Amino acid sequence: MTKSPSRIVTEDVEYIVKVLAKKLDVLEGTTVLVTGASGLFGSYFLDVIAYLNETTFKKNCRVIAIQRSDPSKTAKLKYLTDRKDITFVKHDARYPYEPETKIDYFVHSAGMSAPAFFQADPLGTVDINVNGIRWVLEAAKKDASTSVLYMSSGEIYGHPTPENIPIKETYNGNVSSLDLRACYAESKRLSETLCATYKREYEVPVKIARSFATYGPGLTTNDRRVIADFIRNGIEGKPIEMLSDGSDTRVFCYISDATIAFFEILLSQFNGEAFNVSNDLGAVRILDLANYIHEICDIKEPVKIKTREKADFIKDAPTVVMPDISKIKTYFNFEPKIDIKEGLRRTIEWNKEILKV
Repeated sequence: MTKSPSRIVTEDVEYIVKVLAKKLDVLEGTTVLVTGASGLFGSYFLDVIAYLNETTFKKNCRVIAIQRSDPSKTAKLKYLTDRKDITFVKHDARYPYEPETKIDYFVHSAGMSAPAFFQADPLGTVDINVNGIRWVLEAAKKDASTSVLYMSSGEIYGHPTPENIPIKETYNGNVSSLDLRACYAESKRLSETLCATYKREYEVPVKIARSFATYGPGLTTNDRRVIADFIRNGIEGKPIEMLSDGSDTRVFCYISDATIAFFEILLSQFNGEAFNVSNDLGAVRILDLANYIHEICDIKEPVKIKTREKADFIKDAPTVVMPDISKIKTYFNFEPKIDIKEGLRRTIEWNKEILKV
C-alpha cells in the first residue's frame, strides 16, 4: 500500500474519510482534475483520493493533477509520483489545458494567495485567478461535468465593517480597488462572478468555497503569511519577530477540517452557492498565535515586537477577520474539530518529520 510517509498526513486522511464515509463513494470510477495540486488544498485532495483507491474503491478514481512544480521535488507529493491512478501534468494554470479524457469533477485551487506572491507579481495574480477559472468553466461546460469546485477566499470581503462581523456569505464586501491587496481580492471577486455567470448561462454545476486562513502540512513557510512566517521561525528555534503589536484578530482553520468542507461542497447539489470555510473554535489574536508557537517549539525568549512602520501588504489587511460559518454547518452538519493549538502542533511536527528541520 502506498501511503504518505507522514504519520500526521495519514491520520488526517483517515479522519477525513471516516467523517465523510459513504459520501465519497460517488467518486469511484470517475476522473477528477485538480489544479494547484502541489498546494495545500490540492495536495490533500490527492492524498484522500489515493487512500480511497487503496482501501475502498474497486475501480480507481483517476486524478489529473496540474501544477507548475516538479511533484518529485515536492515534500508533500513525491510519494504519489509513481502511481498509475494519478497523472501529474506540469502546466501553468493561467493558460487553458485540454484533457484527453472527459472530466467528471474539477477542483480549481491554483492561485497566488500569499502576500509575497501578489506583491511581487500583481498582474500574474490577476491572470491566474481570472484566466484559470475561465478555462476550467469552459472545460466543464464542454464535458457536461458533474461538479466544479472553485477555491475562492475570505479576501473577497475586504475590510468588513464592525456590524458585519462575523462575516456572512450575504455580505457584499468592502474592498478598495486601489489597495496593494486588491489584485488578489478583486480578481477573486471577478472569478466568483464568472462562476455565477456560467451557472446562469450554461448550467455549469459550480460551487464556491471561501476559505479563511487555512493551514497545515504542506503550507509554504516562505510566503509572508503571518502563520507561515511564525511557523518557520518556530521550527528554526528562533524567536518570532512581529511587524505589529499583535492585536489583529483571525480565525485559523486546520486543513483536515477544511478538506472535509471542500469535499462536502464539491459533492453537493448546491450549484451556484458560496460557502465560508473556517472554524468556530475561537478567534485568535496574532500575538497569541506567536506565543502558542513559542510554547510548542519550546522557545524561551519572548516574542519580539518591532515598532517600525507596517509593510504595505500588512497595512492593507483588515484588523479583524472572523467568518460566520452557520451556512455550511446548516447545509452539511459541518463540525470543525481541530483547535489552533492542536493544528499548530500537527503542522510543526509535519515540518520536522518530513522536512527534517
